[in-house]
Amino acid sequence: MSTTMAVEPLSILHTGVFLAVVYGLYGWLVAVPWAPFLLAGRVRRLFDSIPPSEWRVNYALWLPVPGAVWGFLCGCVVSLSLDVRPTGKASPLYVSGVDGIAAATAVSLLLWPTLLLYVLPNRGFDWYAEDRVPTTVLLVVAAAVWYLLWLVVPTYVLAVFAGFGDSFSAT
Repeated sequence: MSTTMAVEPLSILHTGVFLAVVYGLYGWLVAVPWAPFLLAGRVRRLFDSIPPSEWRVNYALWLPVPGAVWGFLCGCVVSLSLDVRPTGKASPLYVSGVDGIAAATAVSLLLWPTLLLYVLPNRGFDWYAEDRVPTTVLLVVAAAVWYLLWLVVPTYVLAVFAGFGDSFSAT
């Protein structure tokens, strides 16, 4: 007996947009522990190079963007996983939450360093022209990983608690 689950695009989009807004707002909170990366002049030059061209304003404006993108990716995968994953022994909310976290993290680890190190310089925002050294690449990757840790850990904790709540409500 084969059971097929229906994929609901509006539900997927709704969940993605909802988590994009939530994690975009949460991105401002992540700005505090992420601030030590501003000690590197290269990172301040990055924020100076994007409009409106003042690093303090850009820091406040652009730091929520990675959180919003990560939240959108995670939300879409969570919703899609809930639509297509058959129920098993683990709670569907927990399993789909872990799916969303894994997918959003993997895409983000590829997306943000590629965007910052290759796409922006090729589009005229060459924020590290003088510093084309391996330490700049290491700095960007470390900044992305540090930012993602602040997104992944709370989301994983929520997935665990949502999964427990989902398991207990089924009994």
